[in-house]
Amino acid sequence: MELRQLRYALAVAEERHFTRAAARLHVAQSALSHQVRQLEHELGTPLFTRSNRRVELTDAGEAFVLRAREILAGAERLQNEISSGGRAVTGTLRIGTITTLTQIDLAALLREFLDDHPGVDVHVTSSMSESIVEQVEAGDLDLGFIGLWHTRPRAGLTARVLGTEQLVAVVAADHRWADRTRLTLRDLAEEPTVDFPEGTGARRQSDDAFAMAGLPRRVVAQAGSATLVAALTAAGVGVGFLPESDAVDRPQLRMLRIADAPIRTVHLISKPALVSPAGRAFTELVDRRLKESG
Repeated sequence: MELRQLRYALAVAEERHFTRAAARLHVAQSALSHQVRQLEHELGTPLFTRSNRRVELTDAGEAFVLRAREILAGAERLQNEISSGGRAVTGTLRIGTITTLTQIDLAALLREFLDDHPGVDVHVTSSMSESIVEQVEAGDLDLGFIGLWHTRPRAGLTARVLGTEQLVAVVAADHRWADRTRLTLRDLAEEPTVDFPEGTGARRQSDDAFAMAGLPRRVVAQAGSATLVAALTAAGVGVGFLPESDAVDRPQLRMLRIADAPIRTVHLISKPALVSPAGRAFTELVDRRLKESG
């Protein structure tokens, strides 16, 4: 069994197509098919069910994909560690983050990290918390900054709490509540509101708060960023929900604390079995800065 065979089989699993996998790897389809069949022969079981239109993973194939990713990630770590000879980390750092991350200054940390490790290529993407968790589990991301941590077990994942803060309500400057400083969820039960899209951590936390209080809610507009939530709220569409740190310094809005507010918790997650050397080094930097900040 060769690492090349693992890479070939993983490409087929991800593309669900031999021709597309061969094109992605810049190899002849016949060579790719031969290597995959040889791998299946060595394993003693088929990894794929093949048809003219699509390739599907067998049960053995599903198990293979998880272990193959770990093996290839380990091989990459070993290569980077040996080639660096204990010097600066190299390779790629892949980070996924929610758009409302305020517990740390990610840009400043990345600048510091790259000053120490200029040989690292950094890829940062933004997404919903649930999507980030899935990508970290699959090894597509080294690290994820998420706004919600599921209570169901996540095998192989670790999570660091970066901080918590309350969600607050924001209203336009000419709203009837503009002179108030405090609300309750009951005040907001039938009020038109602006919130993040369903499936995001911030939205789940506000939805859960209303549900736990046994109260209905009216979400009339959904926006994918704090800036858009603020803009819709300022335009008078409804009462907005934002993390407190995102609600300050917005002169067009008035911030109102909610007595029984949803609590937002932000975590840094990783999968130690798959995280790259760059991912481990960046996590250590985050840990140091968190300790320094108390």
